[in-house]
Amino acid sequence: MGVGCISVPAIGDRQATAFEGSVQRVWEDGFRLESGDRTLNVDTWALCGDSTAQALSPGEQVSLSGEFDGRDFDAFEVTKADGTPLCEAGEAAPAAAAPAAAVESLPAEREPAVVSASGTSFAGTVQRVWEDGFLMESGDRTLTVDTWELCGDSTAQSLAVGDSATVTGEFDGGEFDAASLTDSAGRQIVINLSSTNSASIALRV
Repeated sequence: MGVGCISVPAIGDRQATAFEGSVQRVWEDGFRLESGDRTLNVDTWALCGDSTAQALSPGEQVSLSGEFDGRDFDAFEVTKADGTPLCEAGEAAPAAAAPAAAVESLPAEREPAVVSASGTSFAGTVQRVWEDGFLMESGDRTLTVDTWELCGDSTAQSLAVGDSATVTGEFDGGEFDAASLTDSAGRQIVINLSSTNSASIALRV
């Protein structure tokens, strides 16, 4: 199966968008899909509940349709390479159907790196950057980080792909809202936006 974006007709009253590609990571209620030059965080809660990892594995080829909700892609349907729909009757059953070791490993993958009174903190490597956020790999977890409160639309002026960073904040749906952002030297990155829309970047020790 090739990879890329394909078009499909609307589903009911919803205008659906379709993608196909290779599964890179799987967690209990979603997975990460590489589709051509695009990476999608796919939300499968409506299809599988918390049982996605019982029905899908990294490396599998799938096609899916759905719609974007923020930076997550809400799946209406997911089909495997053999034509089997993801989470058919029985696949989304309780964890008894899956090996015990796999079930036990899921909570550990979802544990935050550090929890404190000021929020949850993750350290990792920047994979993608856009104007008001970035994608970070932190251990076995991929985070979509919203930096609007810190940087406005100027995140790309202070971060680059490959940078190491530590972010503290809290989850809001499928995104992680950043309250603070520090570089690999432990210096806090602060961007102050002026009324002329120019941005000044400060590193606080």
